[in-house]
Amino acid sequence: MIPGYQVVSLLRRGGRLDTYDVYSQERDCRCVVKILRADRAHEARCRRDLLLEGQLLRDLTHPHLVRAYEVVDQPRPAVVLETLTGATLAALIEDAPLLPADVAHLGMQLASGLGYLHRHQWLHLDVKPSNIVVQAGRAILIDLSLVSRPGNGRAGAGTDGYLAPEQAHGRNLSPASDVFGLGVTLGEALTDRLPYGENSDWPTGSGPRRPGRAFVRHLTRAPETLASLVRACIDPDPAHRPSLTEVATTLAPLTAGAAATASPPI
Repeated sequence: MIPGYQVVSLLRRGGRLDTYDVYSQERDCRCVVKILRADRAHEARCRRDLLLEGQLLRDLTHPHLVRAYEVVDQPRPAVVLETLTGATLAALIEDAPLLPADVAHLGMQLASGLGYLHRHQWLHLDVKPSNIVVQAGRAILIDLSLVSRPGNGRAGAGTDGYLAPEQAHGRNLSPASDVFGLGVTLGEALTDRLPYGENSDWPTGSGPRRPGRAFVRHLTRAPETLASLVRACIDPDPAHRPSLTEVATTLAPLTAGAAATASPPI
């Protein structure tokens, strides 16, 4: 596949990329390799996106972002990543909703990682439970395949149910767009429900203006400070969403009893 790496198993076959569990001869350890599929290797955009993701994860090091060890251009573009042994947040939510203190702890860590990206003028644009690995009390954001600069972008880039209305239209993307994804993620961690359902219909202009009743009902079981913050984060109007600094400041007093010490406010 690429020199110096022995394939252990195929982890995932996607539309553009294959992801492998590999053994690194140089590092004498297991790693993860994301490599462009052979049938997509001729597509300039696919090559560019993967190499950009790898370069950012290699150069922008942060405890709440997955780490890239190496970016390979030939024979096919590939990114070598650290192996994370924890479960995804999506898997944890499937078992049971999280306790409010743990959700607050999780939110502070994610706000820290996202804030670091934002200070380098990058947006994640795909914050969701399946893109978060929880390892020994540490929340780690993975998958920067949709990373973008603020401003206008590709309409619909993101995941239905988690992308903000402005992402659906591809206009005026900003840090508030990631705040929306963070709010949906925290809300789902508390309730095991998506506030606007799996298909929000933002692109058609017919998206709901308020979260669904079942989500609201379950959210009321959380402390009001936390519930109010989630509601603010998922406001369809980006101007009404809090900043990540405000998110962290609100969450900090709620982390008592969390499984591990939260990152300090941004």
